[in-house]
Amino acid sequence: MNTDVHTQLTAAITTIISETNGISLSDTMDLLISSDLKRRNPEAFKLVEEFRELLNRFQINQVSISALLKHPMSAALSEFFKNFPLKYNEEHIHLTGALTAEFIYPRLKKLLEGPHKEIYEEKIREVYGDKALPIRSVEDVDRLIRLQENEGFSRYLKILYLPKLIFISREAHAEAAYHMAHELFHKYNVGRVRLKFSLSRSTSSSSEQIPGIDDVTSEDVVLGLYDGFRKFQEQHPHFDFILSPSFRKEANHFDAEKFSSRQAHFMEQINEIVHMLDKYPFLIRHMTDVDTVGDERELYRKEHFNEMQSGFRKLQYRGFKIRSHHGETWHTLKKGIQAVDNAMNIWHIDTLEHGISLGINPNKYFHRIYQDIHEKNQQGLAITNKDPLFRELSELDWGFNRDVLDKLLNGTKLTPEEDILFVKAKFHTAREVEHYQHDVLNRMIQKRCDSCFFTVFQ
Repeated sequence: MNTDVHTQLTAAITTIISETNGISLSDTMDLLISSDLKRRNPEAFKLVEEFRELLNRFQINQVSISALLKHPMSAALSEFFKNFPLKYNEEHIHLTGALTAEFIYPRLKKLLEGPHKEIYEEKIREVYGDKALPIRSVEDVDRLIRLQENEGFSRYLKILYLPKLIFISREAHAEAAYHMAHELFHKYNVGRVRLKFSLSRSTSSSSEQIPGIDDVTSEDVVLGLYDGFRKFQEQHPHFDFILSPSFRKEANHFDAEKFSSRQAHFMEQINEIVHMLDKYPFLIRHMTDVDTVGDERELYRKEHFNEMQSGFRKLQYRGFKIRSHHGETWHTLKKGIQAVDNAMNIWHIDTLEHGISLGINPNKYFHRIYQDIHEKNQQGLAITNKDPLFRELSELDWGFNRDVLDKLLNGTKLTPEEDILFVKAKFHTAREVEHYQHDVLNRMIQKRCDSCFFTVFQ
């Protein structure tokens, strides 16, 4: 795309956004198409039409997000945001997920050339496979830390292992915070950061264990991040930051050598936070909330939430807000809603991060499941427990018609009468889940959790 077309696109976008109030990206594209852009610059107008079509196809899962990001329109939108006269607040950013390959590589290189080279290489092979090594360039690191289009959330959590390897000192945390602030402030027009990070990376999972991590204390982590952000703030007084310690939700994410349970390790970290605030009063302004992160598919029942309840209550008495990543991943949509429900009722969260399970239309969701399974059934294909639809199918409201479920699981073609029973099971389940979803949403409205709606519906 030539410079003139890029300039015309950026100017046209800026005009529409500045002359309207709070319209969607789709509506913005529609107004660009109906503007005089076609007369002024036919080439730019054609790009708007292309992008509008891609956006429509993305919304029905016919193209990936990368197709949109690679389009020239994305470059124009990026320039608009970068040049916006006000700095943005980055409310949702994770330490290990925000570091660039350029930052990671030289520090990782030192580890791979150091006395514990073999240990690091063994751990990298365990997580990324034999083809991950050797790592000889920034490009090699970038390839490993970038999620591929056919990979899902669980894989994303695994590929974050590489940046975790370098956090083995207070200084490393300080350098990372300064680097992140510099990148966000100068490249992305961000003036305030709410950083999510782990106080402890100890885990009983072999693929998550990090050499040398036992030498890093919670104080090293918090004070290191504070040092880095504060250094940048001294150079740019308008920059601000919040440090938000985050706790992994998975059952195996605790130090099994020092603690008898995850609850015991969790309470130890809660006490460390309280102790740090008393010891370093300057942290009080910057450490005001905590979060929970990780794969929540196995955390949805009340007993899952009870073991962290008393710790959060202790922080709430100190004025902390509780944020939580929930409704992000699930085995079934109902369990995804149940996780949000319990986070609200047991943890009394102030902000829901993501909350995708509350933004999905259950009727569309379950009918699409019906369509996909019906097509497989007509081909005589079985639905095994490895199929992503297996759990949703098994937990439909089958009533007295579980013989229909057995046929679907075995790949036996349904009769027309049995297909109607399949539709009914799908229909009643969708209605039940829809009512549950609306109940949780209504209670969220009553709680006046404004931040929740930002993360759910954006």
